[in-house]
Amino acid sequence: MDGIYQITMNTPMGPMNGKVTLKTNGENLTGVLEIMGMKNNLGNGKVKGNQCYFKGNIKNSALNIEYEIMGQLTGNNLNIYAKTNMGEFKLQGKKIG
Repeated sequence: MDGIYQITMNTPMGPMNGKVTLKTNGENLTGVLEIMGMKNNLGNGKVKGNQCYFKGNIKNSALNIEYEIMGQLTGNNLNIYAKTNMGEFKLQGKKIG
């Protein structure tokens, strides 16, 4: 699961691209989510086999998006379901590093 993934989030405003960096330590997951021009440190995530879970929020002066992420890694492809206070989204990612 460790690595850097190029991600695409399908939203009502169209696709948004970003990047997520994931690092595991046993069943613990940390990393950085970069999307919509913002960076967000990930913490308190969990990994079990090829599945991951984490939650957090993205804040700036205009937005406060709380999210809960459930993902599954198949080969180099990361499929993510995101539940947020602004709706539910599917993201697809491909390992790039």
